Amino acid sequence: MNFRIQTKLLVYILSTSLFIYILAFGYLGYNDHNLAINEAKHLTDTYSEKYANYIMMNLNGDMDVARTLVQSFTNYEWVYENNLQEQYYQILKTVLQNNPQFHNAALNFELSAINKNYKNPYGRLRYILYKANGIINERTDTLEILGDNVGSAYYDMKINPREDMSEPYMFSPSGTEEDLVLVSSLSIPIMKGEKYVGLLQFDVNLERFNEMINQLKPYPGSFGFLVSNKGRFVAIPEEKYLNKSIDSLSPEDNINFKIIENIQKGKSFSYTMIDSTKTRNYISFSPISIGKEDARWSLGTSVPLDIMIEKADKNLLFSAIVAIMGFLILTLVIWSISRGISRPLIFTSKIIEDLAKGKISLHQKMEITSNDEISDIRSSVNSLIDGLDNNLKFALQIGKGNLEFEFKPLSNEDLLGKALIDMRLSLKQADIEEIKRKEEDEKLNWATKGAARFAELMTQYTDNLEEFSYAIISNLVKYMDANQAGLFIINDSQKNNVTIDLAASYAYDRRKFLEKKINPGVGLVGRCINEAETIYMTDFPDDYLNITSGLGGAAPRSLILVPIIFNQQVFGVIEMASIHNLEEYQKSFVERIGESIASTISNVKINQQTARLLEESKIQSEELVAQEEEMRQNMEEMKATQEELEQKASDAKSILNAINSVALVAEFNMQGKLIDINKDFLILLDKSKEEMLGKFQGSFASVHDEETEEFRKFWNDLRKGKVKKTIQNIEVNGNDIWLSEAYTPIIDKNGVAYKVLNFSVDITTARIGE
Repeated sequence: MNFRIQTKLLVYILSTSLFIYILAFGYLGYNDHNLAINEAKHLTDTYSEKYANYIMMNLNGDMDVARTLVQSFTNYEWVYENNLQEQYYQILKTVLQNNPQFHNAALNFELSAINKNYKNPYGRLRYILYKANGIINERTDTLEILGDNVGSAYYDMKINPREDMSEPYMFSPSGTEEDLVLVSSLSIPIMKGEKYVGLLQFDVNLERFNEMINQLKPYPGSFGFLVSNKGRFVAIPEEKYLNKSIDSLSPEDNINFKIIENIQKGKSFSYTMIDSTKTRNYISFSPISIGKEDARWSLGTSVPLDIMIEKADKNLLFSAIVAIMGFLILTLVIWSISRGISRPLIFTSKIIEDLAKGKISLHQKMEITSNDEISDIRSSVNSLIDGLDNNLKFALQIGKGNLEFEFKPLSNEDLLGKALIDMRLSLKQADIEEIKRKEEDEKLNWATKGAARFAELMTQYTDNLEEFSYAIISNLVKYMDANQAGLFIINDSQKNNVTIDLAASYAYDRRKFLEKKINPGVGLVGRCINEAETIYMTDFPDDYLNITSGLGGAAPRSLILVPIIFNQQVFGVIEMASIHNLEEYQKSFVERIGESIASTISNVKINQQTARLLEESKIQSEELVAQEEEMRQNMEEMKATQEELEQKASDAKSILNAINSVALVAEFNMQGKLIDINKDFLILLDKSKEEMLGKFQGSFASVHDEETEEFRKFWNDLRKGKVKKTIQNIEVNGNDIWLSEAYTPIIDKNGVAYKVLNFSVDITTARIGE
């Protein structure tokens, strides 16, 4: 009987295992072979796409440089009216010096755009800068005054304005053949609204991409190549193919796989081809989009298919060897197991069958009468019965809620016993976690209420920094149950004498009117500002705080200094002393409040800076008017004062540029209609300049009416030369935006306001935080 059971185990298990092995390893081997090839192709596609993105980033970076310059050239009318054309040479020269990939630069303006008296629709002025022998040369040409050159590249851009990257061509900076380099012309039109007024062009060196292409080798024998929109090689390891058409090298592939057509459509595609050496190659193309018009180039990668298949074949052979060895090992294991379990299985099958049915009883324990294998099996079964009985009793006690019931697992390998113990620990841990959760909820609720309380405070003192500082610091002391605190703010109004001033202090339920100035880097306050990190101390002498903190009074048990930071800029320090040790959530709360304080201080300083710049602009404007009148009356003194006037005009322009960089700027006529607006304001409003011109002030406000008495009074005050400040809520695309605004009348030489400058700062983030 034992022999028959063992034989059946061997025959049935081995035959089934052999069948499964053949199916499984055959299927897995075939799939692994195909998967290896597909992964190799995917790796090739990934490499191609990665390098294509890098090249696209470089080309679009060149396009961004040109596009930025075009924005600066849109004020050409003012430049020509003030005879400042030389600035254009300086700008282009700086760009050529800072961008070695640019060989030449050409700036074209239609004569009708820069000369109001020129009425012909043709004729252009061209500024050219080109590099020769390391020197940047300048030249100005007047072209096509007798008529447009129909068929030229410039004429094509004129009638069809667009961003463009031309087909590559050979160019020599020195005019000699040995200096020939492959370049492409980058062109961006200069538009006045919908009207074409000029063109900016750069010749871009394409040879820099050869080094990138040479690094594109995902496999031995592979190489990359860069192809232009019309199929010309821009970069390829074999230089003899540079600037040649891919169609001339492999016309059949171009026809069969529509290479140039797919490049122009901006598609990612791949195919397998056989080259002249009868080698099968996998070719992968990744698109490169250049500029807003999406001029299409493509990066190709060629990999010998045999290299891909070689790895897949090795994997298949290795899988077959592993399968054979695994089956031999399985055969030995099954034979050993079948022999070891066949005999004890006969004597214990009934007991195990009962246990399998869930029948657990100590009466099932078997008597052990020998020391052979059967006795070991019976002993194990008896231990199993004892263990299951103990597990059953323990589970019943746990179900009754008795988590302290004594229980020991059968051994270190008793998974069921360990699971029961883990279940008890989990139940205990759940009770502990519930207590912790309640504590965390209380801390979170405390922090949330505090944040709301201080957010409300910060909206009440936006115009008075001193009262704002006292309100914040006094409420912080009370909310934190501290005994004293101070708010230090960096005073950088004098660039050569920066100090850290005590803006407000509060101690022992009273406001302290203290004056204290600390030099940068001195004491704990200076250290906190320099490190931009929180300082927390509990171990220091009783008189240490009186000496170094600047607060005075009795020595507390703990001291915390928190830098107030907004947009990575430190504005000051909160210094607070307490008789209690602070927990982490309390420290985090003070740091969070510090961020909000810094944001409010930043807005106050911006408003103050804007008002100061406006006042300086007004004073300088009045000085310029007086000096111009003086020049008109005394022409003999004009040469002596000309240099001073030019310097002041430059200062005024710098001030206006500074204001433009920190604020949103708009101009209104004295009827309240918009006559000019800067780019940042247009981006915020999501409108074009043409849509905004002529609109009344306040058109985007959530509530507005040009006919109200408030609107008339507002503009009557401006007409009288009064500066008006306001906070306005506007709605853009369904979103609320809050602006802090200043309206300053601009006065002519007769003292009459002829226009109004509006400077605004976006305070939406601070409002939302409130």
